[in-house]
Amino acid sequence: MNNIEGFLNRAANKCEYGYYDDIYNLYDFVSNTPLRVLFASYHSQLNKLFTTLNNDIRVSYDEAGNKIYNGGYYHAEDSRNLITLLDNIDILKSKLVSSGLAFEICNNVYADTIRKCRTFLKSSYGSEIPMSFTPFDISEFEPIFQLSNNIAISHDSAIIHSSLKLKGEGSYARVYNYIDPFYDMPFIVKRAKPGLDQKALSRFRQEYDTMKKLHSPYLVEVYSFNDTKHEYTMEYMDETIRDYINRKNNTLTLIERKKIIYQICKGLNYLHSKNVLHRDLSLTNVFVKHYDDVDVIKLGDFGLVKLPDSTLTSTQSEFKGSLNDPDLINVGFSNYEMCHEIYALTRLCFFILTGKQNIEKQHDGVIKQFWITGTNPDRKKRYKTVDELQNAVSSIKADDMK
Repeated sequence: MNNIEGFLNRAANKCEYGYYDDIYNLYDFVSNTPLRVLFASYHSQLNKLFTTLNNDIRVSYDEAGNKIYNGGYYHAEDSRNLITLLDNIDILKSKLVSSGLAFEICNNVYADTIRKCRTFLKSSYGSEIPMSFTPFDISEFEPIFQLSNNIAISHDSAIIHSSLKLKGEGSYARVYNYIDPFYDMPFIVKRAKPGLDQKALSRFRQEYDTMKKLHSPYLVEVYSFNDTKHEYTMEYMDETIRDYINRKNNTLTLIERKKIIYQICKGLNYLHSKNVLHRDLSLTNVFVKHYDDVDVIKLGDFGLVKLPDSTLTSTQSEFKGSLNDPDLINVGFSNYEMCHEIYALTRLCFFILTGKQNIEKQHDGVIKQFWITGTNPDRKKRYKTVDELQNAVSSIKADDMK
């Protein structure tokens, strides 16, 4: 960290941009003073150069008096200054990416504008502003930089920043936990990764919208979505079913294992009653919440849900899901049906019953027959419903576990 401190001190001392006090005050959540100075300086300079850029866009009016933007010309000195500033931001970002001070641009308008500017800025003779480029809002009252391990929490017009701790990540998002100082409770925030295209962001938003409409004690609850940061907060869960079973496998009774499966089946039956297929049942997408007198099992991670009449799910064909039926490679992931949900549920239940993830070392008997039925290559021979599968689990006796 000493090398980082040295770099930040040198960068802040060499920075010639200056900053406005009110912009500096926006970054009161940054405890590192040199970094706070750099954020305020870069933000102030971006505002200055972006204001000029807005003013350099040519405007005309049609017969109805509507504004028409006709591109423009960004002068050479401004172009060079903006290129240098963006390079400085990139250098700072790359230097801090692996540190506790890693940051990102949290203002989507600025992030999008920067991407557009890089396509037309020239270091000499000025830059032609494209016809498609239109004026945008200058950010005067909110920070445009956000620490990657930080979240801003609003409550009664007050804003407090809390540290995020990375819990895991997938293809599209990272998952963090944090303590909300107003409630003194842990929460989860799921944040889309930078650089996702619009379809991926729409699918991420659909995941939240789907979960928000569903209300069951066996589904993870979500609370609010931040459109600017492409993230949402949700209920804190203590551990995954994989970690729970691995930790307690030697002490769990058959009755306790059946209770876990019962709750999972309740959650799935509720989903299916809403015409929703989960499509991504796995050992890390089923969670456990510990209370003083009971452990509650909840389904989460609805990023691959199949909804009726959704263009975001019906056209997806890539095979995904760690417990999913390999035959989906042949039939296409968009053709996922109840029989495929049963396949994944069978494998999940087998793990809960045995603590094993594969069938190779399982001796012949009721539990092996349960696996064979639920994962039968002939889909017509599998359990037809979640209830039928649950009844098969209910019929398992203690002697079958030996």
